[in-house]
Amino acid sequence: MVLYVDESACYLLPFVARSWAPRGQTPLLLEQAGRAHLSLIAAVSPTGRLYLAGQDQPFTSEDICWFLSKLYWQYRRQNMLVIWDGAAIHRSQAVKDWLHSRPGRIHLDRLPAYSPVLNAVELVWSQLKRSLKNRVFIDLE
Repeated sequence: MVLYVDESACYLLPFVARSWAPRGQTPLLLEQAGRAHLSLIAAVSPTGRLYLAGQDQPFTSEDICWFLSKLYWQYRRQNMLVIWDGAAIHRSQAVKDWLHSRPGRIHLDRLPAYSPVLNAVELVWSQLKRSLKNRVFIDLE
């Protein structure tokens, strides 16, 4: 099974985009500035199955291993090829140790640098962030 994996984040700061408003009525976005964000990780299969996890803190290597373990269990009867970018968290010792403990069943393949068009999960993030344009959220709930 081939799976495309990537992480993203959604911040409380709004993504401001061009908008329509009646002449003389400039639209205003009242936001609560802050660094609070929702960290997301997703995997997409070529058939379109989506696996998603999120948390209110940045991902650690252990979180990446946890997500890979969930995928590994989901496809326990198949070999897995995980395609993802070259982020440092993907090359961490914890991920290498996790992979070493499961020889032969899972292979991690890194995309070339600066090639988001090759990762299907980028389409998920694009759709999500387009749907959040000009919206203001007070908290992560």
